[in-house]
Amino acid sequence: MRKLTRAVLRRKFIHLMTLVIPIAYIYIDRFPMVIALAILGVSAVIIDFLRLELRPVRKFFYLHFGDLFWKREEHNLTGATMYAVSAFLSIYLFDKWIAIAVLLFLSLGDTAAHLIGVKWGITYLNSEKTIEGSAACLVICLGISMLLPHPDILVLVAGAVVASLVELFPLGVDDNLTLPLISGVAMEILAKQLVVL
Repeated sequence: MRKLTRAVLRRKFIHLMTLVIPIAYIYIDRFPMVIALAILGVSAVIIDFLRLELRPVRKFFYLHFGDLFWKREEHNLTGATMYAVSAFLSIYLFDKWIAIAVLLFLSLGDTAAHLIGVKWGITYLNSEKTIEGSAACLVICLGISMLLPHPDILVLVAGAVVASLVELFPLGVDDNLTLPLISGVAMEILAKQLVVL
């Protein structure tokens, strides 16, 4: 299990700063958000590929940001790149309030899961995930669900539960990508079913 080192706390602080995207989306129309995030996502992927393929770029990143990288990111895309891509896809694919919800789940719920899991987690499911961390994620995501003005609270609560389960059970893909997309798809499906009923 990771420790709450200064570097990890810096990384989680940066993760919290991603709140600017769902908050901005409350006030900004979908089209400019999609364009801005498409540019951000493509730029992040290109920069990450340059880091992975070109030694000088890799050296620059590890010199200036090396303590922020997880071990798995040495040979894979970073969590920041995965976030940029998932933010674009969430806003492009989902209803506005569902997109806002899943990005808040990721920024706040995922951060809470890590911090609580590392600091107070005792019931491990594997080397990294704890029941306590995932419970913290669920509580935060449910809290977010109660505050958002989506017309059907059941949709948001279901999304909160799915997001927490995705956080708890690793799928072999960075949860910066899987958490918002899987919970968003679940909410979209449920919302459409409720309209039919």
